[in-house]
Amino acid sequence: KDDLFKQRGLWSTIYIETPLAAFHIEYRQSNPDRVDRVCDFQSLDAWVSKVSDELESQEWNGILGETRKVIYDPVSGQQIKTDRSQLLRGKNDVDYEVDGPFGLTHAALGYNMTWDGLPIASESVVIA
Repeated sequence: KDDLFKQRGLWSTIYIETPLAAFHIEYRQSNPDRVDRVCDFQSLDAWVSKVSDELESQEWNGILGETRKVIYDPVSGQQIKTDRSQLLRGKNDVDYEVDGPFGLTHAALGYNMTWDGLPIASESVVIA
């Protein structure tokens, strides 16, 4: 009914469902008693919880495309879950910035992964 950032609770869960995808969002407000800083937040986590067959069959890019499939360490064979340098092509958040809400290109599209997980420039874009 109102602005999410004006909510008084510490945690809020938002579930957004569209015909193509559903998203689960967890929002935590860090200063609920500070009326002069109502938009302060400490945590905003979001993930895709469901996708349609139509969307599933398309190529995905960016952070969602790079983490869409399970990635294993080539030496240990263990699933990599937390090491950003091995999970993502871009070293920094700025590598994934686009030029607007409908932008499609970003610097990480030009990166490929080496065997040790460090990003290097590449001509091709292969999203595993």
